Amino acid sequence: MPARTREAPSGPDRPPGARAGDVWRPAYPPDPLAAAVVRRARSAGPARGREDRRRRAAPARPRAAPARPVGWAAVVLPALTLFVVIALEVSNQQWTIRELAVLSPMVAATLAGPRLTTVYAVAAVATALGLGWYGQLDTPATGGWTAQIVRLGGVAIGGVMAILASRYNTGRETTLANVSQVAEVAQRAILADVPAVSREGLRLAVRYESATAGAMVGGDLYEVVDSRWGTRLLVGDARGKGLDAVRLASRVLGCFRVVARGRAGLREVLPDLDAEVAAVGGSDDFVTGVVAELGARRLALVNAGHPDPLLWRRGRVWPLAPPDRQPPLGLGAGAGGGAALVEVTLEPGDQVLFYTDGIAEARERRTGAFFPLLPAAEHAFGAANTLQAVLADLVRAVEDWTGSALRDDVALLAVQVPAGGRAPPAADQAGSAENAGNAYARNADDTRNADDAER
Repeated sequence: MPARTREAPSGPDRPPGARAGDVWRPAYPPDPLAAAVVRRARSAGPARGREDRRRRAAPARPRAAPARPVGWAAVVLPALTLFVVIALEVSNQQWTIRELAVLSPMVAATLAGPRLTTVYAVAAVATALGLGWYGQLDTPATGGWTAQIVRLGGVAIGGVMAILASRYNTGRETTLANVSQVAEVAQRAILADVPAVSREGLRLAVRYESATAGAMVGGDLYEVVDSRWGTRLLVGDARGKGLDAVRLASRVLGCFRVVARGRAGLREVLPDLDAEVAAVGGSDDFVTGVVAELGARRLALVNAGHPDPLLWRRGRVWPLAPPDRQPPLGLGAGAGGGAALVEVTLEPGDQVLFYTDGIAEARERRTGAFFPLLPAAEHAFGAANTLQAVLADLVRAVEDWTGSALRDDVALLAVQVPAGGRAPPAADQAGSAENAGNAYARNADDTRNADDAER
């Protein structure tokens, strides 16, 4: 069917760019996007259209540099410099040092912004002029007004240079602050906040210490995700350091956020994470990790080459070691779905610590001995009242052990079963009964009973 043609309409119905007498071929079938654009242009009116065009054509203005915070030192030290120059100049008649008044705006440039630096630059010129008048340095014996102008010009040039330096420093600080803010947002997007209480009523706390100065994230990673089968969490450590490790960690976290909500079995999560690391990493890249699932009174986890989590119960600490450890992610973890599942029945008051090797492999600065993690965790869990205090005590202990010189990132995630908390659902009770036959739980209970009998 041939396209219909007619003369371009006049008035508000004329399409943009059409002139009277032009042949107008409407879109057939009508283009809804183009129609919406035309309707918006009609409703905005000519004034709004011109304003939009001006806004699009105008170049983006750079953000003005904010004023640097003015402390007492920025006000007192330049003024004190001027006072010292004035006192030395007035107290002697043998030599003159009034040109040193230029030190005042230079000091201000290192401590304050351009405004305060300008004030002290003007004050320095005024001081040099006043001291010249006081010392009668405009006489022919001292070079007259020509020498006076040269001296004042030197002070004025020094003041201008100080103002420019202060403005440059302020601009650099503004740029650094903006970059740091963007970096902080990006880092927080990689490592999201962990809820204080899980859906099952378990308390959670996290602590991250980067070995890189000024960084909030590194190769260590953690995440907590709610799923239909319970709260699932991941704690891991990407090989290497720097941006490559951060990139690999961010990809693993993004993959975990998706598969943790879509895979019914915990063993099924590992192959997906392994495939992601193998796809985005190099031939020698890998990520160690622990994937866990929390119920109201149940903990299940699979380990892919990561340090064993610690269970604190009644003042004792046990590592939750799997009977068959999987290789790290990227090296075939969970292949064939045969990952060993560690299941533990949790009791009121139990606390579990997930961590990375940054704390387990921390060394004493003089002897090179490894950090005693189990005694330190046992003491921290027994002495602290909150999970945040537990993690703070552990970080403080490892910093004391290493002399505050961490060589690797440290990620800590703690889980606590409230004492006297709400009863678990029936499904969790059934799972707990089945999990009671787990080898680890039997060994842990037998060890505890034997210790009680000996006491």
